[in-house]
Parts: sequence; structure tokens; C-alpha cells
Amino acid sequence: MPGAEESGSERQSSSRRPAIREMIANRCLPAPSARKDTVSRPIPDYLRLYSELNPPASPAAEPFAGLDLLCRAFERATGWPLRYAPPDDAAGQRPDGHFEPMWSAPVDPGVGIPAGLLRIESCTALSAEHGPRIELNLAGELAGSVTELLVELARTQHALWQREAELAAGVPLVPHREEQRQLAQRLENVLKGGAEAIGCQAAGLYLLDTDTTYLKLRSSWGLPLERLTAPPRTLRDAAADLEALLGHAVVLDDTSRYQEWNLPEDFAAAVCVPVSSPTVPLGTLWLFSGKPRAFSDQEVNIAEVVAGRLAADLEREMLLAEGIDAARVKRQLAAAERLQNNQLPKIAPLVEGWQIAGWTAQAGGLGGDFYDWFVRDDDSLALAVGDCLARGVEAALSACTLRAALRAHGEYLKDPGDLVERINRTLWASSAGDQAASLFFAALDPFQGAIRYTAAGHAGAILLRSAADAAPVNLPTAATLALGLGPETRYATGTCQLSAGEALLVTSEGVRSTWDEQGRSLGEEQLAAALVPHLDSSAETLVELARDLLESRASQPARQDRTVLVLKRRA
Repeated sequence: MPGAEESGSERQSSSRRPAIREMIANRCLPAPSARKDTVSRPIPDYLRLYSELNPPASPAAEPFAGLDLLCRAFERATGWPLRYAPPDDAAGQRPDGHFEPMWSAPVDPGVGIPAGLLRIESCTALSAEHGPRIELNLAGELAGSVTELLVELARTQHALWQREAELAAGVPLVPHREEQRQLAQRLENVLKGGAEAIGCQAAGLYLLDTDTTYLKLRSSWGLPLERLTAPPRTLRDAAADLEALLGHAVVLDDTSRYQEWNLPEDFAAAVCVPVSSPTVPLGTLWLFSGKPRAFSDQEVNIAEVVAGRLAADLEREMLLAEGIDAARVKRQLAAAERLQNNQLPKIAPLVEGWQIAGWTAQAGGLGGDFYDWFVRDDDSLALAVGDCLARGVEAALSACTLRAALRAHGEYLKDPGDLVERINRTLWASSAGDQAASLFFAALDPFQGAIRYTAAGHAGAILLRSAADAAPVNLPTAATLALGLGPETRYATGTCQLSAGEALLVTSEGVRSTWDEQGRSLGEEQLAAALVPHLDSSAETLVELARDLLESRASQPARQDRTVLVLKRRA
């Protein structure tokens, strides 16, 4: 660029920089007849290199509070002098020239803190009446216990040091109710301070739009307030701003000679510096003078410092807004999790001779698994396990729709096959065809012990028999499409009988996807086999055993939602 020298203080930018470079390349400006300075201010990168090559160490071990008092009490009780040598003196230096160490142990918490040394000194210099009262080996055992306590104390202090830093980063964001007005006042005060510091009469902050097309005056000092309502300037025609956005400080000591640079305001002299975050250019800062004048290197440096302060304030405001939005979303998700959990039945129906219990664990707080039960008008007990095939919030919404359809149609459609087909058409009609779900539904006649059931998708159940030689039996189900994939899908109804002491185990697909550390599947068959020896327990106890087994033997945190439901006929 004629009349402009590179300063070496180019700041990093995002994908905006190639577009800005292209705009400059397409322009051809004549060289000014007078001096136009670009001040060099190299920005050293040693701070970044330091953070990578020299990671911060743990805090150095400090003398433990009350340790001197403990050592004196140890000496009075045992007659052996106990001393603590900090890390600087732990290499063998004697704290007292007359004493030789008789016993020592490192106080090493193993968390990156230099190890101190706890040691028992020789008693040769002591008089007989102040000599040792117990044997050295006994004193060493007692001192060893003290060492363990000091190590545990050091670890606790280190954990507290780390936790406090984590809590400092998690301070809740509570914006002031006049935050916007305070931001406007703060920006104006910064502009005023920067302009007055270098002898200018006005200042303006011009920020880019999201498309990097325009520059709009967002804050000013010394300019008429109506300038804030002026239309934005096209970036392609703002030559000085383009140069500044590449990281150069543009100094115009007499603007009448540089009309081609398109100053945003009518002043005799000006300096333009970039306002940017570490990765993204935000806009430019202009400082205006009412008369022609030169700007020294120190004055331009001050302008760059002011631009950095403006960028910090803007970034703080953006982070505050993002943090508030994130906190609001977090609260909403927590409320949705509570609502989803509260919709699960907590109290088993009082059906004589029968017990029922269930458990659901969503992999991500919100999920698509659920279990349900309710008593219908004909005194039959309806029970179901649903598994929506989406993840997170989408799965939770689908599960809510599925459960609502189940409850609505389950009151008047008595045949399980007809009920599941109606639910399927409801899901198909209420979605874009992308809400797929598996469902196991069963209706129990509590007097006869007969169960009529229907399975859709990957749902299934296992019959747990109490006889010693009877293995768990998978209930026969026809291979069918998941719910919501087609309006004309047919679902068959099956029947089974539960005798006294037997149970029905219903699980979701996530249970079949659980693996132990040896890579072995902890599917429903293995789970059923583990529960059979405990069939004399209640249904709630069986569910607790299944949950403990799944959680204790899983090799990693669950990636899928898991549900277990147990229906048991009392012996």
C-alpha cells in the first residue's frame, strides 16, 4: 500500500481476513504527497509460548499450620526431637549442627508438590532427665502416623486449591438490570479517555456487521448524537478501515491531502487502529483532531491500548449474553428432566397377588426411554416400555408424544394389537415420519394370570420361571417395523401365562447394548439368568438387582437409555 509500512503488529483474524485482503487488492490509491505514518509495534508472542512450553506448576508446599506445636508436643511426650524440613532443606541439611537424624520419612503427597521431610533427630546432646522416654522404633511408628496425616493434609489443600479455581470459573452470571446503559456509558468513557490522552477532540467506534460488508458507528465521543443514526459505511469503500483491519495503524496527519482514504468524519487529522479479538476483527477505532498534527509512536500505542480495552468490553458483553443464554437453557433442560422423571409412575397399583416395579436411566439427562402402568376400566393392568430411537431433547419429546398416545388410546382399545396400531398411526400423522420408537405393551388379567401383549420394533420380554430347571424364555414376537415409520403396519397379539412365583422382565434396547470390561454383552438374557435365583424377592428388589448389575459391570458410561420393568406374580 503506498505510503503505508507494515507494523508487525498484525492480529490474527478469522475467515474475514481473505475478504478484506481481496478488497485492498482491488483498490489502487495514489501515494499521498505528505507523510502518512504506520507505526510499528511488534507484539511479542512469548506469552503464548510460555503457556505451552512451561505449564504452571502446583503451588509450593508451605509449612503446615500448627506443625511446630505438634513437634514440641511430640518431643515432650517421647523425648525425641521431631523436626520438619521444607523441600529446600529436605536434601539432608541438618537444622541443628548438634543433632543427627535418627529416623526420617518424606512428606510427599504425590500431586506435583515438592516433598518435605519429617525426621527424628539424635538425642545425644540432651541431658539424662530430658532423654528419650520410649524406644526409637516406637517413636518412629508415631512419627510415621504424623507423616501420613501431613500427606493427607497436603492432598486436601491441593484439591481445595484446584476446586476453588474451578468454582471461580463457574461464578453465576447475573447481569445488572441497567447493563445496556452501563455498556454505552462505559464505551463512551473509554473513547473520551483515549481521545483526551493523545490530544484529540472526538472519537468513534465503528463495528462490522455479521456479513463483513458494512461499518456502523456504534459509540462515539465528541460527535453529534445524530451521527449514530447515519447509514453504515460500505467496507469496500473504506480504504483506511480496510488497512487497519489487517492489523496496521493508519495515521493521517493532514486529511486534506488524503481524500482517497475516505475518512468517516470531517476532521483535519486522524488515526485509525483495529479493534479485534484474538481471532476475529470486530471493527475500527478512529481518533479525530480538529487541526493538522503529527501523532507520535507513543500516542498511536495509546490508541491501540484503547482499542484493546474496547475489544475486551465487547467480548465481555458477548460472553455475558452467551452465558446467560446457556444458563437459561440449562435451567430449562433441568426442568424438562424433572418433568420427564415425574411422569414415570412411582406408586404400584394395588392388584392383589401381583407386584410391579420399573427403573429408567437416560444416558444424557433427557432421553427417549420410559415405562408406564395403569389400571383400565375392565380391571386389567396395562404395562408398557417405550424406547424412542432419537437422542436427547428430540427423544424426550417423542417419548412424551408416545406416552400421551398410549394413555389416550389405552382406555378404550382393549386389544393390544389394535392399540399399538392406533398409536402407530398417531405418531405417523403427528410427525414428518422421523419419530421412530419401539414399544412393548401388555394387558394382564390379574385373576387368571393371562397376559396379552404386542411388541413393535426392538421391544421384547423374557419370562422368568421359578422352577430350578427352568431357563428364562423369550416371549415370541413377530418381527415388525418400529412405530411411526408407516401408517399401515400391522402388529400381532401374543399371549402367555404367569404362574405363582414367576415374573416377566421387559427391557429396552439400551440394556442389550451394555458391555462389561471383557467385551461381553450384558444383554437381557444374561440379566434374566442373574435374576432367576432371586425370584423369591419382590419385584422392586429384582429391579434394584438389575440396576446394580447394569451399573456395576458396564465398562463405560451408558451411551443409550436403559429401562427395566418387572411384573411378578406372588408365590
